[in-house]
Formats: sequence, C-alpha cells, structure tokens
Amino acid sequence: MNTGVLYRVSKDAVTKRKTYQYVVPSVLKEKVLKGVHDEAGHRGQRRTFYLTRQRFYWQGMEKDVVQYVRCCRRCVFSKSPEPEARAPLESVTTSRPLELVCVDFWSAEDSSNKSLDVLVVTDHFTKLAQAYLCPNQSAKVVAQQLWNNFFCVYGFPERLHSDQGANFESSLIEKMLLVAGVEKSHTTPYHPMGNGAVERFNRTLGNMVRALPPKAKHRWPQQLKSLTFSYNSTVHETTGFAPFQLMFGRTPRLPVDLMFDSVLLDDQVVDYDAYVQCLQWDLAEAMRVAQSSTTKQQQRQTDLYNRKLKGAPVDVGDRVLLANKGERGRRKLADRWERNIYTVVAKQENTHTFRIRNCATGQEKVVHRNLIMPVNFLPLPTESEDGGSCGSDLATGATDDSLQGDDVDSVALPSCAPEDRTVSWVSRLPASTGEQLIASADVPAVEDLEETEERPGQTGSCDLPVDMDCPADLTDSRPVTSVPSIDTQPSDICSLVGSVAECTRPDDACSEETLGVRTRCGRAVRPVLRLIQEMDQRVLAGL
Repeated sequence: MNTGVLYRVSKDAVTKRKTYQYVVPSVLKEKVLKGVHDEAGHRGQRRTFYLTRQRFYWQGMEKDVVQYVRCCRRCVFSKSPEPEARAPLESVTTSRPLELVCVDFWSAEDSSNKSLDVLVVTDHFTKLAQAYLCPNQSAKVVAQQLWNNFFCVYGFPERLHSDQGANFESSLIEKMLLVAGVEKSHTTPYHPMGNGAVERFNRTLGNMVRALPPKAKHRWPQQLKSLTFSYNSTVHETTGFAPFQLMFGRTPRLPVDLMFDSVLLDDQVVDYDAYVQCLQWDLAEAMRVAQSSTTKQQQRQTDLYNRKLKGAPVDVGDRVLLANKGERGRRKLADRWERNIYTVVAKQENTHTFRIRNCATGQEKVVHRNLIMPVNFLPLPTESEDGGSCGSDLATGATDDSLQGDDVDSVALPSCAPEDRTVSWVSRLPASTGEQLIASADVPAVEDLEETEERPGQTGSCDLPVDMDCPADLTDSRPVTSVPSIDTQPSDICSLVGSVAECTRPDDACSEETLGVRTRCGRAVRPVLRLIQEMDQRVLAGL
C-alpha cells in the first residue's frame, strides 16, 4: 500500500529491477486498455501488453489485452491485410470462336502527356485481340466501335463480357446487344480476375508499346494496328496456335515473307472445293488441339494458384468486412476495409460470389470472395459506436488526447467578438480553476483548461455548438440574460467585469437571475477580485 493505493511488487523481465504495478479494479480496466492502446498509437498485442505489464496488474491481464486489441475496430479497419483465405481459381472454358468476347479499356499517355483511351476486344477461345483508339470512354463510342469494327467484321458473338463500368452497363449497350442477339455478363466489383483474358492482353499491349524505339514510342497510336496484328500472328502459349490461324484457318502473310516467297506456298490447293475441304479439316484439327492444350494449361494454373489457399470458408450468416477499394487509389492513408459490417445472406458456390447486406442500412451488394474478410469476433455496431474498440464508445486514437478534458467544449468557439469570448470564459470558470489562475503568472489558453469534476456520460469527444449567438452554452435552465451586453471597445470590458464582480458581493442589490449564472457542470460562478485585476492588467493590455 502506498498513499492508500494497492500496488503489486514485481520484477522487470529485462532489467530484473523491482517495479510496482498498480492493481487495477474491474471498473477501471477499460480505461487502462484505452490508455495503453487507443491513445498509444494502436500498437499490436505484444507492444500493448508490454506497456500494460510495466504499469498495471490484474488477474487475466494478458488475455484481456489480447482480446481488446483483437476487437479494436480501428485496427481491424485500417491495418488488417488482405486475407490469405481466397476463393479457389475457376477457369472459364469455351469451345468455339466468338462464343465469349471480352472487352475493356486500356489507357496510356501520348507525346503531349495526354491520356488516350483504347477499347480492347478479345475473343476468349481463339485469343484474337483488337484495339481501337477512342476519343473517350462513353457508351456511344463503345457502341459505335463494337458494331462497326468488330461485330460487322468478325460476326456477332454469343456473349459479351466486361466489368461493371457505366459505359458497358448503359441502356444504349443493352439495347444494341438486344438487337444483335448477344447476351451480356459482367464481373463483380473490383475483381479484374473475372475478366482475365482481356486484362492479360492489356499487360501484353503495354509491354509492346513500352518496347518500341524512342521515336516510334511517341507515335504509338499510329503503331496500334501493327502491334495487334503482330500479336495475333504469333503462337499463343495457352492454345499452341496463332490467334489469326484459329480464327481464319490460315497462316497470315507478313512483310518478312516478301523476301522468301516460297516458304508459305501451298501446292495442294487447286480449286474452291479443295480449299474448303482443306480449310475445314485444318480448322477442326486446330480447334481440337487448341482445346486440349487450353485445358492442360488451365489445370496447371489452377493447381499452382490453389496451393496458396488457406483459411476457413465463409458461410451464410457470417459477419464480414468489405475491402475499401474505392479510396485506396486516391489516398495512401485510407483504411484497408470499410467501416460498415456486412452479413452474408447468400452465396454462389460455382462463381464464389456472395450477396452481403449492410447491417446499418440494409443495402445489399454482390461481391467476390477475395474482397471480404470474416469478422465474426466483432459484435454488431450500435448507434453510439463510432469506430472505437470492441464493445465500447471510445476515442479513435491518441490524436484525440487534447480533447478529452471535461471542459473540451470551450475549444469550440463560434465567430464572435473577442470580448464576448472573454466574458463567456470568465462566467464559465469553476472556483478551483479560478484560484489556480490567480497564482499563475500568465493567463492560460482556453484549450488548456480542465475541470476537476467529471460529468457523467462524458466520452471525450468534442461537442460542437450548432446554433448559438454566444459560446457560453450554459446548462442552467434560466435564460442567459445576466451577462450585460457590451460593444467592441476595450474600455467597456473593465466596466463589464466590474459589474460582474459587484454582483458577487452579498451586500449588493443584484437580481436573482444574475446570481444564477452557472457553468456547464452546474457549478455557480464565483469570480475573484484578483482574477479581475489580473485580466485588467494582462488580458486587456493585449487587446
């Protein structure tokens, strides 16, 4: 026991020195955990327990610290990495050309550093790719490019696949596909793997443009058609054939073939019938070999990807967090996960997509498994919770320390005259604070004031006044008419302060309303003569 406080004598694990640990009662555990974690930079379990063990002690302290840090909402939202538990890789299979056509936009800067948009269209089976330079990414431009340059050249596909961009999901595209008899599908939000064929070609196209000579690189928009033709003329690793050959059944003629005319000559073709028969046989054999090669490559990629899968599956009814993909691209300090907690209401096993519902608003959305993280250890949020630790309405970090005093409301000063703020400040001073100010040499700043009494229900957050003519947000039920009106001249402040001092004397005939001015905590105003003199000499001298 020391000064009436119970301490536990212990030995430091590192220095072997004797230390005294404050024995914390149950009612103060949450305040201690808040001080060593929330107000200490939201460190991890080990560092938080180290700070706690240095200063405090109670039964089951390590378990409570681990659970508190694990349930800290700010730590979960801002520091949790993307989960290792991911959905297994599922390959999309096609068996003929134009069964599935994938579209996306690719952008790069030109010689004048202006971003140019390129519409990329890829046939999933043959891997044939086309790139069309566009003035913008509007739905009208997309419809014109698809209809004029792809549908009317290669034929109408069975299905068109894209992301959920507004240009691809517009009513114009919907009506055009309805007329053409083309089905429409899209990926889940922020999941480019669902459109992997065109995304992979975007990467290849960027590499080809980057590899151009410096002079040709400045004119890459003019080289776009040549680059895509070269890509379609080379063998694709997945199919084992050139995309051009799978689509048209023949080997394309290149400029280099002009030097060697006899290389690509085919003496077997003598008439149309023979050409058609030969073409049909070649295409059938090429499609069979390409299908077999594609299946083997997809299985190999699936096996390699699924080796890294860990974690438990997500079931209906689980609470999850959604990845904050919308902000991280713009701000490095954005949270990794959204602050809203979602509940899984349905799932699709074959596509690994989940329908989740916002626990606060009831809004539902469909997302992929890789964008959610199970958080069943977090309770459902209440209206009073604002991102603090689990089961408490705490401040969100150490940056709020300056706003956790009992008189923090005084920092919220509306735009009024300095004299009005001074009078309001004087009228709100508790007696104990006023006596401390008398002994001080300088008048402290408003932000440094701190009451000694604690108001019930105070959470440490700053209550900003909304509609007020004066910052003296008094809790007394009587109207704030006891403070005389003043103008902006410094000389009037002296007379005003003097009138307030005279009203505090018992022998003066002051109204009852004037004597009833109270602070926010209900304490009666008791100005001191020496405080008035101090203000007259120091505060008014600086006005």
